[in-house]
Amino acid sequence: MRRDVEPLQRRFAAIGQLSDPHWLGYNPNDSGRESIPDQDPRIRVVGVARLPAGTVNSILSAAGYAFEPSAPSQLPDELAEFLPKNAEWVSSADYDDHITNSHYPGRFHLAPATDQVYFDTVNPEIVDGSHPQ
Repeated sequence: MRRDVEPLQRRFAAIGQLSDPHWLGYNPNDSGRESIPDQDPRIRVVGVARLPAGTVNSILSAAGYAFEPSAPSQLPDELAEFLPKNAEWVSSADYDDHITNSHYPGRFHLAPATDQVYFDTVNPEIVDGSHPQ
């Protein structure tokens, strides 16, 4: 379990200021049985972080994203304890594209009551031109 915020902040700058992260980065295709390392690893970066108070409601009020209720899927067991209980998560494919700039697969769920973001991405990269809302 990682707790450092800087690698996330650089990749997800468009979300805003992140704090109190709990996240994992790993190759979901690596069984550990191969003798030759994966030449093109797909690193899944998944976790949860907090945003400053009111940030999620500010994001939700921005025009053009069409957020809908959604629940994080394929949640790693190691992260379950760090997600807010009974959270009402929302997400938007358009918002996902805004954060990733369509450069990598990623899903971002927001919890308005707790100002938290749950992210599930593959090979997230630093996207030029990303900026906070």
